[in-house]
Amino acid sequence: MEVDKATLSLLDRIQEIIAKAHKLENLGKDKINNVCAVDVSYSKKAAAAAVIWSCSEKKVIESAKYIGKPFFPYIAGYLFMREAPLVISAINALKEKIDLLLVDGHGIAHPRRAGLAVFVGLALETPTLGIAKSLLVGKIGPFEGIIAPILLDDSVVGIAFRVPETGKIYFASPGHKLTVEDSINIVKQEYKNLIKVLELAHRSSKSLLKEGK
Repeated sequence: MEVDKATLSLLDRIQEIIAKAHKLENLGKDKINNVCAVDVSYSKKAAAAAVIWSCSEKKVIESAKYIGKPFFPYIAGYLFMREAPLVISAINALKEKIDLLLVDGHGIAHPRRAGLAVFVGLALETPTLGIAKSLLVGKIGPFEGIIAPILLDDSVVGIAFRVPETGKIYFASPGHKLTVEDSINIVKQEYKNLIKVLELAHRSSKSLLKEGK
């Protein structure tokens, strides 16, 4: 499927509107417990898996899935069109309370400050943090410990964080109902739990495709 310039221009405008509608407000919590991660894997179909991890109990307390077909191709910067409907459908099947939602994608570290995590967080009115495996825009400042700022247009839009155990770097930015400062605090306190539940969601989505369900 090809997407013409007029469609992308319209999507740019939608993202600009969404960027003004979402809220970067203080989470108001010193501690989070129920962290939900969601990921999507693809073959002929798309499988979205949502997993809730209890940080206090160190275990999965609920999971849900959704299988469908993406109706939009992958285009960098427009992931919301491909994955938001799938991600939201999987999350809506959950019953447990979610303190923080993790989306495999970007939040405001995005050319129009409206990545996948912004759309999903706003749609669900849930504190949402985007955690991506690659940098989409901006540049990385100097590391202090495991944290470095993501700089875009002379402002901090997120953080890069290096996992001490593996050396792998992830890129986190707020999507909705939390701030960059919240993101820093959450990563510092809970990075092991964040990575754990993201990996579980990824493996779960891959397993769904293999099962053919």
